[in-house]
Amino acid sequence: MAVPLQLLIVEDSNDDVELLLLEVKRAGFDARYEHIDTAEGLNAALDRQPWDIILADFSLPRFSGTDALRIVRERGLGTPFIFVSGSIGEDTAVSAMKAGAQDYLIKGNLRRLGSAIERELRDSDLRRERAHELAERKRAEERLRILSRAVEQSANLVVITDVDGIIQFVNPKLLEVTGFKLSDLIGKTPTMWKPVGLAENDCAAAWSSGADSRDMQGEFEMARKDGASASVYATISPIRDETGKVTHLVGIAEDITRRKEVEEQLRRSQRLEAIGQLTGGLAHDFNNLLAVVIGNLDILCEQLEPNSRIRKMAQQALEAGLRGADLTRQLLAFARRQPLETRFVNLNELVTSITRLLQRTLGEQVEVEMKLAEDLWPARTDASLVEAAMANLAINARDAMPKGGRLTIETGNKRLDERYAAENSDVTPGDYAMIAVTDTGSGIAPEIMSRVFEPFFTTKPQGRGTGLGLSMVYGFVKQSKGHVKIYSELGHGTTIRIYLPRIMTEPTPAAEIAAGESAGDLKGVRVLLVEDHPGVREVAVKQLEEFGCQVIQAQDGHAAVALLKQAVPVDLLFTDIVMPGGMTGVELARHATELRPDLKILFTSGFAENALQGDEDRLGGRNFLSKPYRKQDLARRIREVLSNPESR
Repeated sequence: MAVPLQLLIVEDSNDDVELLLLEVKRAGFDARYEHIDTAEGLNAALDRQPWDIILADFSLPRFSGTDALRIVRERGLGTPFIFVSGSIGEDTAVSAMKAGAQDYLIKGNLRRLGSAIERELRDSDLRRERAHELAERKRAEERLRILSRAVEQSANLVVITDVDGIIQFVNPKLLEVTGFKLSDLIGKTPTMWKPVGLAENDCAAAWSSGADSRDMQGEFEMARKDGASASVYATISPIRDETGKVTHLVGIAEDITRRKEVEEQLRRSQRLEAIGQLTGGLAHDFNNLLAVVIGNLDILCEQLEPNSRIRKMAQQALEAGLRGADLTRQLLAFARRQPLETRFVNLNELVTSITRLLQRTLGEQVEVEMKLAEDLWPARTDASLVEAAMANLAINARDAMPKGGRLTIETGNKRLDERYAAENSDVTPGDYAMIAVTDTGSGIAPEIMSRVFEPFFTTKPQGRGTGLGLSMVYGFVKQSKGHVKIYSELGHGTTIRIYLPRIMTEPTPAAEIAAGESAGDLKGVRVLLVEDHPGVREVAVKQLEEFGCQVIQAQDGHAAVALLKQAVPVDLLFTDIVMPGGMTGVELARHATELRPDLKILFTSGFAENALQGDEDRLGGRNFLSKPYRKQDLARRIREVLSNPESR
């Protein structure tokens, strides 16, 4: 049976073409052929289909056989190419073979044409197979190079061991995370990382099970060279050969240290937020009770004989009530639900002032050093709470240095950028004025670091502090939209940094009214008192009437609006902020100013976090009086509000 053959003939003589076809047929081939004699025809034929073999005359009128060979090879085709010429010299034949021809024949002797074609077809198949194998090898080598680069540049940690768990390879990321050198690891076992955690046993089993290995995965802590640890989530898998035999083990681990730190920050923040909600609510309710107690005791003390035994008892009860008010104020500070009396503050002046006052409290054994930035950015904050925070930090530092030491107070300008904010989820990127307090004391143990801001948590002995100092600092800074960071090393000391947002402009002196400025007597001042708590309302009425004020009472905002609509004469609206009935004190104030644009307003509350949202600037400063308040504080604040032309 004839063998099919796709034959392309490059020849200008039709007679020679017939002779070639006759010899091809005699050799047992069924040739499907095409006959061309120009370069254009050759290119067209090559475009139409693939050919099994090409027979070409060496000399043609319009182009040569070597031109034809060049066209074929420039296309990257390996099609067998045989010259068939009437006359060809030995040197020419050698040149043709070097150019890529497989053979050459003389037209007068075509007897070996069939065998030459058979040979070239066999060789062509072999060449294609070799080319395919070479291409596959190159693709495999490229895949290996890509895989090698991927492992080398991987963000994950990669280690490969033999079946006995001896380390054969580690990638650069593993060296970066663990701090080891390559020479420290090759030839060792993964046990040198001292894995600890939930996956410890599984990982140990995976590395030691050798040929019986199966995929293992889990989270654990691995020791770094410097003694610290890194949290990783690892998968350990066997590598098998083509027979299924395990030859190596590969461990791929993700460094989750940073992620776990962020998660812990979030959990800590949520825990503190939950504690804050609880303590804030309790403090608010307790403040209403204290307002009744302190208000009545204030009035009672004034009515009793100065040196009487009952006056002394009432005074002791009043002092206890005031201490209770201080505790609730600290709880509200932690809960971020205290009203802030914010104003422009020169932190350098404030730090200098409070440090001088603290010198005697700290004692001679504590050396105090101040490092104040000359160009410190201004901040808008509550100066009294900054002073309280500084006092708390200084006293904590003193207690951490029972044998004396050095306390350094530093100020500076800091830019907390997006990268820092990404690492500290509670930070808004921006410019901050910083106060840092550093001691050389005993330091804080790492295991309790996450709890130091919790209220009532303290490492001090019984009776040495309430455990509210740092929680107050934390809450005040957070409420001020700032940031607090603590760093400590056992035996070396602690640094606490407070970051308060920078403000760009300083207020004019006219915007601030001197504290305690009096505008005269309150006799005849008409006050609309709005308070839902009966006991607090009763005490407030007594105090206002003792000032000589004319008092009109309302138990909620709706009742107060109704009175204002009746054209009842009122000089001052004194209202609680958090009230039932669907109208807060802030909403009442808006209605009141619509009805009476010149009406003076003074707010009060045990706390006012929800009602103050969006109104902090308006309700801060001298328009707010925090519960529980003393009788003299109420009188002073009323005078300030009435005397302030900008107060509404």
